[in-house]
Amino acid sequence: MRRVTGLLLLNLFLLLSSCAVSQPRVNTDTKNKKAREAFMKAIEFYNFQQPEEALKEIDFALKKDDGYIDAMLLRADILKTLKRYEESQEMYDKVIAMNLNLPEVYLYMGEMQFQATWYEKASSSLGKYLESNPQGIKKKMAESLKANAEFAAVAIKNPVPFEPKNMGSAINTSESEYFPGITADGEFFIFTRRITTGGMPQEDFYLSRKVNDTTWGPAYNLGPPVNTPENEGSVSISTDGQFIFFTACNRLKKYTLQGRENGARPQEVFPSCDLYFSRLEGDKWSIPRHLGSKVNSLEWESTPTLSFDGLTLYFASTRKGGLGGSDIWKCVWEGNGFSEPINLGPTINTEGNEQTPFIHPDNQTLYFSSDGRPGMGKFDFYFSRLGEDGEWQTPENLGYPINTAGDEKGLLVDRSGKLAYFSSDERPEGKGGVDIYQFELYKEARPQLLSYVKATVVDDETGEPLSASAELLSLLTGESVITTSTNPKTGSFLVVLKANSNYALNVRKEGYLFHSENFSLAQSGETDPFLIEVRLKKLKVNQNVVLKNVFYDVDSYELKPESRVELEKLVEFLQVQKSVTIEIGGHTDNTGNPALNQKLSENRAKSVYDYLVSKGIDPKRLSYKGYGSSKPIADNSSEEGRQKNRRTEYRVTGM
Repeated sequence: MRRVTGLLLLNLFLLLSSCAVSQPRVNTDTKNKKAREAFMKAIEFYNFQQPEEALKEIDFALKKDDGYIDAMLLRADILKTLKRYEESQEMYDKVIAMNLNLPEVYLYMGEMQFQATWYEKASSSLGKYLESNPQGIKKKMAESLKANAEFAAVAIKNPVPFEPKNMGSAINTSESEYFPGITADGEFFIFTRRITTGGMPQEDFYLSRKVNDTTWGPAYNLGPPVNTPENEGSVSISTDGQFIFFTACNRLKKYTLQGRENGARPQEVFPSCDLYFSRLEGDKWSIPRHLGSKVNSLEWESTPTLSFDGLTLYFASTRKGGLGGSDIWKCVWEGNGFSEPINLGPTINTEGNEQTPFIHPDNQTLYFSSDGRPGMGKFDFYFSRLGEDGEWQTPENLGYPINTAGDEKGLLVDRSGKLAYFSSDERPEGKGGVDIYQFELYKEARPQLLSYVKATVVDDETGEPLSASAELLSLLTGESVITTSTNPKTGSFLVVLKANSNYALNVRKEGYLFHSENFSLAQSGETDPFLIEVRLKKLKVNQNVVLKNVFYDVDSYELKPESRVELEKLVEFLQVQKSVTIEIGGHTDNTGNPALNQKLSENRAKSVYDYLVSKGIDPKRLSYKGYGSSKPIADNSSEEGRQKNRRTEYRVTGM
């Protein structure tokens, strides 16, 4: 049923008179019986979303009594619904000219003017209403609407760049598509599509794979066990494409891992809208797992989004303990499950509603929708950045015309920060229903610069993909940034790198020597991705591995502080493989004095040897040797080749 937004629904005949506190009662009713009957019919039509019929009845009422205040105000509200704003304004002006001391007329006239995008007029009308010193919910409504009008008036005069483009027929259809998600490498695009089966609408998840820089392949239904004959709601895909988190309402337990393990009855459900996840096992999605009662409540949980490291899950919920209708919450991974939800607090959440959060892979920028702070009206897009103190900063409105007088929900920003995606049903280039669009996000609203490593781990001898673990570490702090594992079928994994930072990547598998890579982005600010093949060598005698994160200054054999990250991993390896003995080998390029190079390489190898001994490794298990430039692994005629030849290695000498 439509809610009548005018004063009349609150007190059909004498409502206006009650608003003038300490003032004589104003009679807004009529003595004409036929006028009153037509008025009541008009309200009935209006409540049942038949504004044209309501207008006919109210016009009849005003013919019978052209001074019928309640009818005049209802007519103004009906005309607002029909978007006949000029006529609605004329009706309000006529009432105001009667000088009846009805301040609430200014409130509802301001509401109409805001809807008509007459923002300066709306601000003036709402200001006049507030001068009457109203109280309670109407005061809050007027203050909020006035703040929106003032914001919108400025925003329209200062538009941000915005040129949305429909994502095309591979993604959009005559059905509705919304809630987009994308992997960090931009290879997979996931979204929700509302389809009609058997005459009934139903939501499923669809996935599309990029063909080239400008083209997406035809989207295909994700299928069981993720999609079911029931509705699947919002969906989010992890940066590496190995997990999806999603919302489903009243999902049958037989479609979940818990339900199958516990023998759920056929019609047994998880009540309300809850969060679930599924993992890509090879090339098939696992049976979804309900995230449990610690994360899910009996209230509404929706629009999950996972941080790039998989350690923090953000979502919207109407659960108890929030600040408004729906708030944004987070859960932190505790090793065997997610923690109790934590409210993001009053910097992000308001007395209104916050929904559709999206945490960018930079782990520093949060995009979300809100109707509880100054904006263009209804839900607007906002973003907040995580400060150095670990607190979220005051959110910023994304601006006009990205935000409009309608609802904006479900913004997604790709890894590069340049492209944003959203859904809309109000654009002429639409395919039908709600479509997904993309646009270039202006610089001030972009996240941090990022790169990524996409690797395939294979056996060095056979070339077969391997299931292995990988850890990305900061060379500055030595802290682990992310741990992950390869897809067991493809041997691939993906980790995000922040520009202007240096990283060590270690890959390991039982029965193999650990492998390291170095990514130096601190100086270059590089954002192009790294596509590598990691060839793991089996643990056996005479196998050797380059330690790519052991560093020295020029012509020095003193280990630089950032070398400890790699050497600690070598210590761990030797502590686990207690029977293994190794030789540390130092190597140089062919420039300079050969004798000095020989001595330098030997001293560098000894520096590593000394470090390992200092960490408790038995010297009997270690040896070191300098090879100078005698064993190059690349051409010394180029700087790139010489850099590869300047290296420290370890070689297995016994087991």
